[in-house]
Order: sequence, then C-alpha cells, then structure tokens
Amino acid sequence: MKKGTVRVVVDGSNLATEGRTIPSLVQLDDAVRAFIDEHPGADVIVVVDASFEHRVAPGERSRFKEAELAGEIVTPPAGALGRGDAFILKIAQRIDAVVLSNDSFQEFHDEYPWLFEVGRLIGGKPVKGVGWIFTDRLPVRGPKTTRSAKPATKTVKKLAVTLPDGATPSIGDTLTPVKATKTTKATTKTTKTVAKKVTKEATDKVAPKVEKKPAKKAVAKKAVAETPVVAVRRSRQPVNPEETFAAFVKATKIGAKVEGEVMAFTSHGAVIKVALKNGSTVECYAPTTNLGTPAPARARDVLKRGDVRTFVLSTVDSDRRIAELGL
Repeated sequence: MKKGTVRVVVDGSNLATEGRTIPSLVQLDDAVRAFIDEHPGADVIVVVDASFEHRVAPGERSRFKEAELAGEIVTPPAGALGRGDAFILKIAQRIDAVVLSNDSFQEFHDEYPWLFEVGRLIGGKPVKGVGWIFTDRLPVRGPKTTRSAKPATKTVKKLAVTLPDGATPSIGDTLTPVKATKTTKATTKTTKTVAKKVTKEATDKVAPKVEKKPAKKAVAKKAVAETPVVAVRRSRQPVNPEETFAAFVKATKIGAKVEGEVMAFTSHGAVIKVALKNGSTVECYAPTTNLGTPAPARARDVLKRGDVRTFVLSTVDSDRRIAELGL
C-alpha cells in the first residue's frame, strides 16, 4: 500500500471469485478481515456487481442482504455503464484510494492512468495453510490500452494528398479536381464492373454466414436491454419469519435490553440470535458502529462467537424483518 494511504476500495466480486467459478461471500469476508488485520488503519469500502446477490450460493443471500443493508457492501446503480469496474474506479479516484483487486481494468487505462502508479493497485490470493497474501501490483497492458491511438494514424495516411507541383496542401488551400479523360473514364468504368463482379461472388460465397450474424446480435441486444429490468425488480427477501418477528417487535420496544448469542461475524458487524419466550428465535444484526465509542475496527474485537451478551434494541426494519442491536 502506498505510504500514507488509508482508504481502500475492494473489488468484492473479483476477490469473492478468486480461484472459484461461483463467488463466495465467506471468501470475500475472509479476504477483507485479513486485509484489515494486515492494515489496521485502512478505511475499507467493498463494492460488488449488481448481479452478485444472484450468483452467490442461496445460503449466503440473507447474509449478503444484511451486509448491504448495513452499508458494508455497495452495489452500483442498476444499468450503470461499465458495471462494477467503472463504479470502483470512480470511487477510488474521488477519494484518492487504493484499489484491492486482481483485475487489470484494461478498458479503463486511458481514462484512469493513475492505475500505473506504484501502490495504487494491490492484489491478493488465498494460500492454503497460510491465508491471504496481499502484494502491490501493476495492471497488465493489453490491446484495449492503446486501441484509441491506432485508427487516427491510419486515417492520416489514407488522406495524404499532394498538389500538382509536389507540395503538401495546408488547411485553407483550394483543391481543383482534374477533368477526367476518356481513357480515365473507360478505365474507371471497367474497374467498377470488375469490382462489382468480385464483390458479388465474394458475397455469394459467404452469404450463409452473413445471414446468421444479425440474428445473434439481435438476441444479444435484447438480453442487454432486459438486464436492467431484472436488477430494478429484484426482491429483498425478509430475514425472519413474519409471525416470529411480529412477536419480537410486540414484546420489545426501541431502547429495550435483550440477551443475544453471537452467531457469526461480517466485515463490519455481527449476527446475533435472540431467543423469545415462546421458544422461537430471531436473527438480529449488530453493526460495529453500535458496539462502542469510538466504534471498534471489527466486531470480533469486542465480541466472541458463542458469547451471550446484553444488547440494546436500536432500530427495526419491518420490511426486511430484521432488528439492529448495540452494546
């Protein structure tokens, strides 16, 4: 990490998929916690693609929603150009942050040249028996990095023109076309006829292939157009059963004290299980911001898995059927 930098934007989708075909929220959480352990002063922002929720395992989706609700994970607006990559780089540029990712962001090299500054890009990989290893890296250059510079050179060469005396014209010079002779016209006519014939023969030979391509493009465009609609309408499923959560809210008022067991940890909080008098339990969430003043860097700094502690009910989200607790 470059000296003096404490802000880090994490490419969550990239780290969650490192060494895997399906992203893992558990792997992403381990990576973030390991990075914070190595850099205690880092202010971490985790960004994932809008489709991340639908690609993780079904058992991790409720955890993802809790993290998103608590502001621990950020997703780009539905239909954003460039998807998560562009969103990550915009945030990093705005706050002069380091990017934690194994991606090279090749299509953005011209727009964000600071990616090639030493210390602005960090990679990470989990090593069996060792844990996550993080190291400074430089983006890998590719065709997309210099694509915009090539067409301009070719265009200048094709448009090269000289005057009758051999001089090169400049802007503002008037070029008078030379009147074509009969021989020139005949040659031009013959050339056009041959070219037309060759073009027709070439078209006939490749016709079957040309006819198939428009159909594929149409399907691709239709798929792209429909994607934002799915993202906009995606559901936010409740965490707890309706009847159980209603009983909890009825029996517990804001500010009331409740006993809960620490079940798991997320990047910026902990999952707490609270038992009700009827024998059922509700799943609650305790963000790090509610665990002390000043707030600890990690929930595990003040809580331990399996601990039974007394918490205070701070807020209730009826739509999501989840409550936030604090110490």
